[in-house]
Amino acid sequence: MSHQRSVESNPASGLVPARSPIAFVDDSPINAAFEKRLEEIQSIDDDALAPLNLDIRSAIITVFGALREIATHMNAISTLSFIDQDKIAGLTEYTMAAMEAQSRWVTAMTPPEDIVVLNEKALAMRSLLRSDARLLAKRGLIAPGCLASFKGHIGYKNVGFELIGWANLMRDCWSAIHDKTPTTVTEVQQAKDLGERLVYAAGCREQAPIIRAEAARLRQQAFTLMLNAYDETRRAISSLRWHEGDAETIAPSLYAGRKRAAALAPKETSSVAEGLTHAHAAKTLGNEDVRASG
Repeated sequence: MSHQRSVESNPASGLVPARSPIAFVDDSPINAAFEKRLEEIQSIDDDALAPLNLDIRSAIITVFGALREIATHMNAISTLSFIDQDKIAGLTEYTMAAMEAQSRWVTAMTPPEDIVVLNEKALAMRSLLRSDARLLAKRGLIAPGCLASFKGHIGYKNVGFELIGWANLMRDCWSAIHDKTPTTVTEVQQAKDLGERLVYAAGCREQAPIIRAEAARLRQQAFTLMLNAYDETRRAISSLRWHEGDAETIAPSLYAGRKRAAALAPKETSSVAEGLTHAHAAKTLGNEDVRASG
């Protein structure tokens, strides 16, 4: 009976956490900003979404880096009647919310535990427990009728749930079989944990497209709010610092790197094409002068 208690009291797999009366509270300012602005984020319609044509992480870092200098101009910005003051006032929280949405998207895109490997392990463990249980049934230690519900079907969910069932059967009969089977308490425990992990992974696999789509949409909505607020801020800074000509150093464009890369691309392509042309001419014509010019 001590063996039975040992198995029953074993905590479930870490992937299926035990319930706790104490709820986890994420009190980080990033999460707080996300939760505060969530309704506003979700209100962004599809036709108003900004295209994701730049690296969101780099954009967030750029905005964070500009916030301190922007703050020194807030009093002057507040006097501009043609500026949407609410957008600029919310820029810091929009940027934090975009960071949280980006993090949640990364988590959603991370694949769950390798379900193929889990299934292979579960199949092997199911075969082991089934073999032992059938032998015990022949010896009259397990009622033969208890084995009738196990069909041996394949498929992640079928294998997972059946493995849990075999583990539960061995557990329930443990007082009668503990000294008459090569199966150990640890193996019964591992079998149930493995079955739970496989079922969990199968559930994640089915829901992954929906979860990922929701996280991707939320990320794009949060990014759109941040981008709109930052564009409005750049508009205000540009107006205030027109004569000084330093608006770009205060609130730099989020597309600056892309513009530099685009400007370099034609030159690089031209150089490569020119080199290939000379090489082709030298190989085809066998002209030493052409090879020398290449």
